Amino acid sequence: MKYMTYRRRKLAICIVLLVAVILTGCSEAFATGKPATLDDLNDPSVTIGGIIGSVHEPFIAQVFPRAREKQFNTFSEMITALENGEIDAFVHAKDNIVSAMEENPGRLRMIDEPVGEAMAGMAISPRTKYPELKSQLNAFLMEMKESGELDKMHQRWMVDMHTEMPDIPVPEDPVGILIVGTSGELVPNSYYQDGKLVGHDIELTLRFANKYNYTVEFRPESIDEMLNDAESGQVDMLSGGIGETPERAKRVIFPDTPLYGNTINAVVLADDPAE
Repeated sequence: MKYMTYRRRKLAICIVLLVAVILTGCSEAFATGKPATLDDLNDPSVTIGGIIGSVHEPFIAQVFPRAREKQFNTFSEMITALENGEIDAFVHAKDNIVSAMEENPGRLRMIDEPVGEAMAGMAISPRTKYPELKSQLNAFLMEMKESGELDKMHQRWMVDMHTEMPDIPVPEDPVGILIVGTSGELVPNSYYQDGKLVGHDIELTLRFANKYNYTVEFRPESIDEMLNDAESGQVDMLSGGIGETPERAKRVIFPDTPLYGNTINAVVLADDPAE
C-alpha cells in the first residue's frame, strides 16, 4: 500500500512538472515570436493586448475567446509590452502595424490572416461650438472622394508611405479655432516627425480647415480620451483613423463618407528578433 502511494505521488509530481514544462514552452514560444496562427493565439496561456476604447479591442474577445486580454492606452505601450514579454501578441490596424514593422526592423511579425475589418474616418463632437461643422465636413469629404484626391492621399500616405507634408496655407482671417483630438503616435495617420505633427489625417484636417477658414489646434491623446472629450465638447473633431462602430455612433457624429477600410491583424515578436 505504501509502495502504491509512493508511485501515485511520483506520477502526480511528474504530471505537474510535465504540464508546467508545456505551459512554459508555450509562453516562451510566443515570447520569442515563434510561428503562430490565429488559432495558436486562442489559448488560455496567451495574453493579447488591445487599446482601451479602440475599434480593434472587441475583436480580441470575438476571435480569441480563450485568451487573456490586457488593455493599453497607446499603440507604443503595446509594442513595448510585447518586446518585454508582458503580452504574447496584440491586435491593431494593418496600416499602423506595417509602419511599426518598418520602424522596428526584425522585431515584429504580423500574422497574415486578418482578425477583422473596420471602417476608419473622422468624427464630430455632438457639442461642438460650430453647428455647421457636420454639413461642411460631409461636403468636403464628398468633394475629395469624387475628385479622386482622397484616394491619392491614401495611396501616398498608406501605401507608398511618403512622409512629406504639403504646404497648406493657414487662413489669415479665420472664423474660429477647431480643437481636434488626434493620436499623435500612429504612423502614417497622425504622428510626430522632427517635432512636427504630420500624417494622412493631419493633412486632411488642415485641408478641411483651410477650405472653411478655420485654424486648428491639435490635441494629441488616447482614443478613450478623444471620445470622452468629444462627448463633453472639449474638442470639436476627432481625426486619427477613428474606427466607426454602432456604439461610438451614440457618442460622436460620423460623417457620411468614411476615409478607408481598416484591416485588423495580430502581431507577435519576430521569429529571431534583431538585437
